[in-house]
Amino acid sequence: MVKAVFFDIDGTLLDHSPEGGSQMPASTRRALKALGESGVGLYIASGRIPGWVTFLAELYPFDGYVTVNGQLATDRAGQVLHRMAHREEDIRRLVELYQKEPFACILIEEEETFALGPDACIRQHFAWAGLPAPALYDIARLKDHPVLQFCMYTPAKEAQRLLAPLEHIEITSAGGDILDVIPQGGGKEVGIAAVAERFGWKREEVMVFGDGDNDCRMLRWAGTGVALGNGTPAAKAAADYVTAPIGQDGVEKALVHFGLLPG
Repeated sequence: MVKAVFFDIDGTLLDHSPEGGSQMPASTRRALKALGESGVGLYIASGRIPGWVTFLAELYPFDGYVTVNGQLATDRAGQVLHRMAHREEDIRRLVELYQKEPFACILIEEEETFALGPDACIRQHFAWAGLPAPALYDIARLKDHPVLQFCMYTPAKEAQRLLAPLEHIEITSAGGDILDVIPQGGGKEVGIAAVAERFGWKREEVMVFGDGDNDCRMLRWAGTGVALGNGTPAAKAAADYVTAPIGQDGVEKALVHFGLLPG
């Protein structure tokens, strides 16, 4: 019996195709409402910054949020259920590397986000989200404000070269041009597992939906992993089931397929 379902956002709940207009399909909103009313817990599992998921409450009152690729998990009221941060020495080394060879990078804390330096790519990304460019980072914050994740606006090979001196990191991506760098041993599946443990759910009682490369491990971890038909090849390979694309009622059709909603 499924007791909780975790959803990625971009490409899973929000349709970013030209036809989708970055909106949640009506069928998905309908499915979420029906599933929530049945008593199943509904959660977000996203690589997004914590402040970039709050708008979802206007679409559906989710029970909780796993953000920054699993490094932070909170309930609906904002109570922290799980937190995992980068080692201080890795962030100090990151700043040193930037000072020697600047690159576009943002650092994400629990409540604030900063840039290592001014950059057009970062400004454009935040403008897309309707937000001003982040302030510049001050290393003096590190002791009291751990960095949960940092993001690189560089090609993967270049990021690997730049970050080679850092020993305790993992580089992931949803499949786009922005690379998410998380602590070694972190990941969406780690955050989801922490939430499941908190509420006493078994692994087989958890279902997840995703579409990107950074969803692969949670798709494999969950009792039931569902990839959207618009997902990356890696996400589809990691899933137990591949449903229709988001714009073709993929979420609703999968929930019907597994008997969580009536046909």
